Amino acid sequence: MGRTAIDVLIVDDNPVDQKLLSAYLKAYDVSFDIAENAGAAFKKLHDFTFKLILVDVNSTEMDGYQLVETIRGDLDIPIVAIIGDDVEEVKAKCFAIRMNGCFTKPISKIELVGVLTQFDVLTVNTSRNTGVERFKVIDLSYLKEVSMGDTDYEREVTSKFIEVISAELMLLTDCLDNERFDELKNVTHKMRSTIYIMGLGAKLSAHLQAIEDDDLSKAQLAHRIELIKIICTKAKEEAQEFLEE
Repeated sequence: MGRTAIDVLIVDDNPVDQKLLSAYLKAYDVSFDIAENAGAAFKKLHDFTFKLILVDVNSTEMDGYQLVETIRGDLDIPIVAIIGDDVEEVKAKCFAIRMNGCFTKPISKIELVGVLTQFDVLTVNTSRNTGVERFKVIDLSYLKEVSMGDTDYEREVTSKFIEVISAELMLLTDCLDNERFDELKNVTHKMRSTIYIMGLGAKLSAHLQAIEDDDLSKAQLAHRIELIKIICTKAKEEAQEFLEE
C-alpha cells in the first residue's frame, strides 16, 4: 500500500508563518502538513509523499540549510526556501545546495501562488471563458481562477506584477552590462515565479531556463534577454490596460 500523498510540507517553527501559510493554502484547497523541526520533517517525509517542501532556513529549531542538504541526498522533491533577508548572499547559499527557489518574509500570497503554480501544486482551469481573451500576451485565466472572483485581489496582483517585472527587467540589463552573471541567473530564477500569475509561463520559461541553466555567451544572453524584454514590455502594457478597466 502506497504512502498518503500530500501537496505541501511546511518546515517552520514560527506560529505566525504557519498560520499565514495555512490560510493561503486552505484558500486554494491545497493539502499540507507542518513540521516544526528536522526530526518531525524526516518522519513526515517517511510517512507521506509531497509535491513541494517549504523550508524556513533560519528556523530557531534547526539548521534549515543542513536539513535541505540531507533531504537532497535521498529525495528529488522541489524545495523552496523562506528567507528573512532579500540579499544575494542568502539566495546564493540557497541555490548552492540545490534549492529550487526562495521567497522573502513577510510571506506574500501573490508570490506563494506563483511558486505553487510553477511546481504544479496549484492547477488552474484555463479552458473557461474568462472574457479577457483579447489580450495577445498575458493569459488572465490563471489570475481569474486563483482570485475566485475577488477583483481587489486581481488589481493587487496586476499592480504588483507590473512593479516587480519592471524592476527585474532593469536588473537583467544591469547584470548583463556589468557581467554579473551569477546574479543574472538568480534574477531569472526569481522571474520564473513572477511570470506564472499572468500566464506567461509558455512564452518565457524556455528563455529564463536557458539563461539559468545553459552555458551561454554574453551575446547569446543578450539575445535571450532582448526577447524577454519584448514579451514582458507587451505584457506590462496589457496588464496596465486590464488594470485601468
